[in-house]
Amino acid sequence: MSITLAAEPQAGPDAKADFYARDVDFALDPARVTTWSSDKYRTLFMNALSMLFPVGERFFIYAVNAHRQYVTDPKLKAEVKAFTQQEGMHTREHIAYNRALTSFVDAEKLDRELTAFLAWVKKTLPKGDPLLVTCALEHFTAILAHALLMDPAELSGAEARYEQMWTWHALEECEHKAVAFDVFRAAMPGPVAEIRRMLVMATTTVVFLGFIAKHVLVLMKAQGLLFRPASWAKLLWYVFGNPGILRRIAVPWARYFTPGFHPNDLDDRDALARTRTLVATWGAAA
Repeated sequence: MSITLAAEPQAGPDAKADFYARDVDFALDPARVTTWSSDKYRTLFMNALSMLFPVGERFFIYAVNAHRQYVTDPKLKAEVKAFTQQEGMHTREHIAYNRALTSFVDAEKLDRELTAFLAWVKKTLPKGDPLLVTCALEHFTAILAHALLMDPAELSGAEARYEQMWTWHALEECEHKAVAFDVFRAAMPGPVAEIRRMLVMATTTVVFLGFIAKHVLVLMKAQGLLFRPASWAKLLWYVFGNPGILRRIAVPWARYFTPGFHPNDLDDRDALARTRTLVATWGAAA
């Protein structure tokens, strides 16, 4: 694994973001792509997420950059730059990750389908909705990342490179969780926009979970699990029971619908400090 931890230059002589892009090449072992976790159903769920990320993160970059003209605060400008750099690194690493999945599923077809859907979103929905969709999905990824960082058991027993990759991604998702939202506030102030962001989250939730479910089904079929009731029971227990990854994010998800909500309302400063220290040790060892 190669890793660069030096901060990227920030916009403006005085403005700096509180985070930066870490250029990491994890060199994941393709042979472990379906067995990297000690829990088969954690692996399956996380692999399904991974197949969403390259297309999704390119969409996020597009949506935020499309509203850069509304960003006048120097620090937010620097954060937008750091956000796009982080998302670009995530896209690169998940493309490599997903390449390993193509040995047994048509990940490229799923990629094309998601690309076509998001192209329709950009072309058809009202102006500003791609940014609102981005805010909603950034909240989803941030609360999933928060759950992962807060519970070390989530990655216990995982193969080291996959554990590091998911830890790194979760850290940076939590670091930049408010950027798209702050761009939204700058671009679309007022109570009508607040109502719109809540409505878009409601519809985005259905679509997002639908795509995850579709990818899970494809992976289950490829692994011979689709028609095994015991496999469904174990998967549902992982998702809704214990550890219950979706159950655990239900309350922070619901907070998005409260007036005056901001992503920084979810306090993850201790988890970020702990994880940054951990990631810095990777650079020392590289």
